[in-house]
Amino acid sequence: MDTGFELNVTEEGIFLEVAPDCTDSIGKVIGTLRERGIMDYDGDAVRQALENKQGIPVRIAAPRKEEEREADFRIKVSEDALTCELWLIPPSGGAAMPTVESVKGYMNSHGIIYGHDEAAIKEMLTVPIVKQWVVTAKGDAPENGHDAKINYKVDLNVLKPRAVGDKVDMKELGSVINVIQGQEIAEKIPLIQGQDGMSLMGKKIPTYSGKDKNLPAGRGTILSEDRLHLYAEFDGNVIIKEGKLSVKEVFEVKGDIDYSVGNINFIGAVIIHGSVREGFEVNSGGDLLVDGVVEGATLKSEGNLTIKIGIRGTGKGLLTAKGDINVGYIDQAKVRSGGNIAVAEAILHSDIGARGEVLAMGSKKGQIVGGTIRAGSEVVCEVLGSEMGTRTDVVVGELPELIEERKRADENLKQFEEQLEKIDANINFLKSLQKSGQLTDDKRDMLARLTKTKFQIMAQHDVTKRRLLELAGEMEKNKVNGRVRVKSVCHQGVTITIRGVRYIVRETLKFTRFVYEDGEVRIKAFE
Repeated sequence: MDTGFELNVTEEGIFLEVAPDCTDSIGKVIGTLRERGIMDYDGDAVRQALENKQGIPVRIAAPRKEEEREADFRIKVSEDALTCELWLIPPSGGAAMPTVESVKGYMNSHGIIYGHDEAAIKEMLTVPIVKQWVVTAKGDAPENGHDAKINYKVDLNVLKPRAVGDKVDMKELGSVINVIQGQEIAEKIPLIQGQDGMSLMGKKIPTYSGKDKNLPAGRGTILSEDRLHLYAEFDGNVIIKEGKLSVKEVFEVKGDIDYSVGNINFIGAVIIHGSVREGFEVNSGGDLLVDGVVEGATLKSEGNLTIKIGIRGTGKGLLTAKGDINVGYIDQAKVRSGGNIAVAEAILHSDIGARGEVLAMGSKKGQIVGGTIRAGSEVVCEVLGSEMGTRTDVVVGELPELIEERKRADENLKQFEEQLEKIDANINFLKSLQKSGQLTDDKRDMLARLTKTKFQIMAQHDVTKRRLLELAGEMEKNKVNGRVRVKSVCHQGVTITIRGVRYIVRETLKFTRFVYEDGEVRIKAFE
């Protein structure tokens, strides 16, 4: 039904069928009858059919030949003027179905001059598809363009605390964006040009054309030939300056390393124009320079390490460098150098190790008091020890890193032997159960696992034992004629060890040089 009712003309008469949910008035029904030339209808029958709404055909007029009536249309156009739909009212009384061209002419008369769908029109007329909306014309919708986009290949969300497990580490702010030479920093997604549309009325529908933008290439970056990729020219830190991405080979901090900056882990050299506060870490892939004081912090440099003022470690400071270390003073810290360690003022109660020399000669103070000093070749200072007889150990002629590796290997070997002892006891117990026939499936599996673990630990034990033998050979080979030189005063309480030979200073000595000769440590004049 096109509305809530339907008229059917048959040989038995004209019938009105009213749907149960029909809301049409009697006036609309009468109007439809008159439109179709049916004037001799039974008004009471029409009224009764509308009141009952039974969905059953009700005879409202005598049989008659329906007058010839051409097809008619209703037209509907979408608000955006891109879709046209037709509702076909079929012809009656033997009138012919309209042609495709006549339908197109009908649409033209209503201003629909573009996008006619001849296939849809033909189907509507031949099937036919009547009393329902059929899309017979479509316009061209505009295709919006898209702006060019910049996809960053590095995380630029710096200075935000990072989650470590369930907690947020306020020291990990991500202040450094490390990149290596040739690494892609950013990529440009080109703009997409928009395409104008066309309405059913033949009017152009303008669209948005994308805007272009360039990669923000700054110093230390390289653009690809197609200008769509941006690469790092060298190893360094990515920064944003004046809206451009740049790469700097040196990471520079204007102030202190504290919660405003966080830990630093940089691929190249680092310069800190302030101090490093307790608990923070700085890792440098090159040289590391600190203008201020290093408190109980951890510093690591793959190059040289320079601290202009000094280290106040409070027993927590740890500093390592593959190259030389130059510092104003060292107080209660652990320091390791792959080269020399030079101190201007004093080394106090610290654990010092250098592959080369340890020098405390930058001023008249030049004092080494307390702790342990290890050097591969020489220790030189103004004053060694203190008037209070503070215990101070100085070891030269042996490489400190080999000593530490040997210590770790000894500890590992001891752990392996303890583990093997416990495993052997368990294996022996399970084997005794096996002999007596009391070994269950679970215990049999345990015996197999313990046996496998034993072989693994034995292999590690053997590797560690061989390494200890290698270390012993290296340490013997690398022993040099180390010496300790004290320009001013060497106090009692100092222990000197050269090439494994130990000497305890029991009285105050001046202008002294300790050397290894003929298997013992001898005292000579300073030179």
